[in-house]
This record gives sequence, structure tokens and C-alpha cells, in this order.
Amino acid sequence: MKTAIVLTAAGMGRRFRHASGEHKLLTALNGKAVLKHTLDQARASGMEVVVVSRPEDVAIHSLLGDAMRVLCASAGLGESIAAGVSACTDYDGVIVALGDMPWLTAASYRAVNRALDTYPLVRPWVGDRAGHPVGFSAAFFPALRQLTGDTGAQQLLQHHPVHYVPLRDRGCLEDVDYPDDLRRMR
Repeated sequence: MKTAIVLTAAGMGRRFRHASGEHKLLTALNGKAVLKHTLDQARASGMEVVVVSRPEDVAIHSLLGDAMRVLCASAGLGESIAAGVSACTDYDGVIVALGDMPWLTAASYRAVNRALDTYPLVRPWVGDRAGHPVGFSAAFFPALRQLTGDTGAQQLLQHHPVHYVPLRDRGCLEDVDYPDDLRRMR
């Protein structure tokens, strides 16, 4: 199965910015930007990576290297996913990942991808919680391309059977919303 990782990086990060004055995806974590950690793990999975960002986020663009870039004028998660999926017409599936999850491992991306070979909608299960990233077969592309707003693909997850992949990667559950999240996970 030919799968791309759609990495969303168009959000405003308002809570983080309000607390610290910084852009959370550009904030340093162990010597490199949060987004760079996330991007490096996505690349290490061996899949194509498509990064969705806003046109004015030049500093984010400078981190992307050879990753496919999709520009999205909206900071809404739904629009970001729609834009990323629209760029993936030659793929059999996508794995939607959030740019603010720097602890998510390449092995977790690969586990979700393996499950997509059998199941059309896949999500990690860590401990007693559903996590990220979420895998979608091409059957979901038309619905994903119609997403708007900030809720992302929640309605699809609520109205379709989800296959949960048991994983131990706590990075599937941990994102960066506040500066304390970085300190807590270091």
C-alpha cells in the first residue's frame, strides 16, 4: 500500500503562544524545533511526508527540506487535513499526524501503516486511550477533502468502525499545547 503521512503544521498554537510568546512548532526541544523532531520521525518511517502549513509561516517552510509542501490559508485542522489529502491523489492511504507531537516514533507510523493494509480506518491504542496518528484508506479521501473547521476528522472516527492498533508509544498521546508540556516530557 502506498501511503503518505499528512503532517498538519498550519495551526496558530494560540494557547502556547499566549503562555510563552513563541510559536510552539518552532520552540526548541533538545536543541531543535518541535516540528523538526516530528518531521524527522515521520521521515524515518520511510513514507512520503506531506506538510500542510500557512503561506506566511516562512520559518516553518525552512525546516521542511524535501518534504512535499501544501499551503493552506486557514489554520483550521479540518481545512489542513482536506488540503493535505487533496495533494495525495496518487496514494492508497494517508496517515494524518499533528505537527506538535514530537515524541511520536517512526515505529508507530509504520504500525499504523501496516494495519492500513487490512483495515480502512486505523488508530493507535496506548494503555486505555486512543492516540495519533490516524490512518485512512483512499475510500475516506472524498470525506476528508470536505473537512472544515477545527474538529478535524472526529465525525468520521465517530461514525465508522475504527481498528485500534495496540502500541506502547506514549508519544501517540502526548502533544504540545503549553510550555509545561515540553518541560514535563523532557
